[in-house]
Amino acid sequence: MHLFDRLPNTFFTVLSSPNKKIYVDCIFIIYDATNSIEDSFQGERGFVVSKLIDYFEELEEEFEEEAELISTPRQKAVSVINILKDHGWLGEEEIGDYKTSLNFFDYSIQMIDILKRIANNEQIEYTGEIFTIYSLLQSFELADGLTIIEQAYNKADDVLRKLKTLRANIYRFYYDLVQKRENENDLQIILDKLLVDYKNNFFDNAYYKLKTTDSLPRYKRIIVSKINEIYQNEQYLDELTNQVILANKKTEYNDAFNYIEERIRFIKDSMESIEYLIAAIDEKNELYINAAASKIMFLTNVGEDFEGLLNRLFKIILKEKEFNYNDIFNLVDIRNLDSGSLFSVRRRRAVPEPSIIDYDYDIPDDVKERKLAQLTKANIFSKVEINKYVKYLLNNTNSIKASEVIIESNEDFVKLILVFLYSKSIGVSYDVKLLNYQTRIQNIKFNEFEIFNRGIKLWLLNQPL
Repeated sequence: MHLFDRLPNTFFTVLSSPNKKIYVDCIFIIYDATNSIEDSFQGERGFVVSKLIDYFEELEEEFEEEAELISTPRQKAVSVINILKDHGWLGEEEIGDYKTSLNFFDYSIQMIDILKRIANNEQIEYTGEIFTIYSLLQSFELADGLTIIEQAYNKADDVLRKLKTLRANIYRFYYDLVQKRENENDLQIILDKLLVDYKNNFFDNAYYKLKTTDSLPRYKRIIVSKINEIYQNEQYLDELTNQVILANKKTEYNDAFNYIEERIRFIKDSMESIEYLIAAIDEKNELYINAAASKIMFLTNVGEDFEGLLNRLFKIILKEKEFNYNDIFNLVDIRNLDSGSLFSVRRRRAVPEPSIIDYDYDIPDDVKERKLAQLTKANIFSKVEINKYVKYLLNNTNSIKASEVIIESNEDFVKLILVFLYSKSIGVSYDVKLLNYQTRIQNIKFNEFEIFNRGIKLWLLNQPL
């Protein structure tokens, strides 16, 4: 069955019209009204209309739909309801006492749930998902075998879907940072994305638990072992197949057997897939952090050295939509000397003769230092080096605030940002706690945070701010 065999052809029209923001707001209002205890979950039309009237009375934006016929908030509310009915979002039915009820269709509710999650930027929760699969299979009893397999299958599918969403989410942040031109040179916007949006979307406690207490390696061996035990037991498979038939999921024995076999194999294969996805997410996270660090270094380097001069030059060029490069470069047209042919004469291949290496050549110390600095520069922002940097900052103290860190160079500033971003990573010996006030370092304003050794986390959380 095709998607539009279930959805009306004009279903998405309201989401692409000039009034799409108003329509979405009204859809959410009607959705909440039809789920209201105050209305006893009936969706009574008069109650819904009153909620929409309240919305239009406070709305400052112009509602353009048939503006010459619609002026009052009531007229606008009724118009929206009629439009949503015409495009297949709503249905209306009699409920007695001369009243009618407005109800969303099943596909409308599914779509609205997705839209609300996107609009509210709801965080993905992974806590307990792997443990639930483990617990279900550990308590496997043949009498409830189909139910257990179905629940474990759904949980595994749910974890895979959420991890794929998280991976795509990280890619979106990376794409915005690297590809988008809008606000690309605004350091404050980049920091807000790093320290607020990206922190909330990636370094949430749920994902942290997925890498620690609820980690896959902790339960994978037992889950796979239990699944293999079920899969290799012919009596189990036969009984589970009969349970599929009794549940009317399949009518033929072979179809029922394939049904249960596919689910068992999916649970097993998903353990490998989850492990792969977690590794891919960590890799993308490192990629994003490195790109962000490079961009911050670029935006903060305004020194008089060659790198700083180039940075300022590039900023000037990038700000201008039409830039005359002839003012800074000697650009000329180059043409082929033979205007009648593009053929280039092939040159004879010269076989190079290796020269003898002079082992007695003395390399100056300054050259060695410059080369060593170039080799080590790429590693100063790695997770290992940042962890060492935090140990140096804490020294013999239990904690330190971000505003107390001495910033002497652009590299120090980038390191402080990476301290925050790496705080939830596996393998670091510290953690951070966001404080409920802002601070400033030089010209950059951000939320104050406290850095502390992981061994004193509970002590810090109990301290007053």
